[in-house]
This record gives sequence, C-alpha cells and structure tokens, in this order.
Amino acid sequence: MKVELYALCQGAYNNGGQLTIVNTLDNFGVPSFPARISFGLALKFYIRPEEEGNKTLAISILNEKGASIIPPIPSKVHIERFDRASHMALALNLQNVLFEAPGEYNVHLELDNQRLDDFAFEVRQV
Repeated sequence: MKVELYALCQGAYNNGGQLTIVNTLDNFGVPSFPARISFGLALKFYIRPEEEGNKTLAISILNEKGASIIPPIPSKVHIERFDRASHMALALNLQNVLFEAPGEYNVHLELDNQRLDDFAFEVRQV
C-alpha cells in the first residue's frame, strides 16, 4: 500500500471515499506549553491487488525521541479493490492531543505491524 495523500488539517471528513479537508497545516503555533491541540488527518492510499484482505492499520504520534505521545490507534480495515477503484480514503479527527514541549513530531503509520510511512510536523511557541 502506498500513501498518495497526507494532510494535516483543522478537520477531515470521509463521505464514501470523497475526502473533505478543512484548512491544511504544516505546523502548529501555540502561545505556551504544555498545549492541547485538536486537528484532523486525511489520508488516501493506493492499494495493490496483493494487499487485499483484512488488515490492521495503526496510527500514532511520536515526539523527536521516538516516544509515543498518544497510544497507537489501531483500526481493523477490510481492503478491497473494486472494478476501477484502487484507492482507500481515511479521515481522522483527534481532540485535545497533549504536546508537552515544542519540537518536531511524526504521524507514524503501520500496516499489520510494519512501518508504512511517517509524516513530520512542528509544534512551536508563537
């Protein structure tokens, strides 16, 4: 499976595979730490034929040291390619995620306990 779209945003919604992404972001600016931030993640995956079946997709957020700041969020997904559809869309909205300090963080994706991809973003004081 290949990640074709990743968006950090204010909100993400999936309506039958049609993603709505509200205000994309590259980083967060907060007045002080610790900070609680609510945000969305929108993902679109390309599915190869050999990847069909029941899978576990896990999403976590890691700090610069590789420690998880939220427990991994595992989701059981059934991956199936239809006649012409070879993509899967995912929208996730996280509420009040605690960031203790400024720095670079990563959204870490795993498929069946194997690293799929990582996406970096920054949280800084403004």
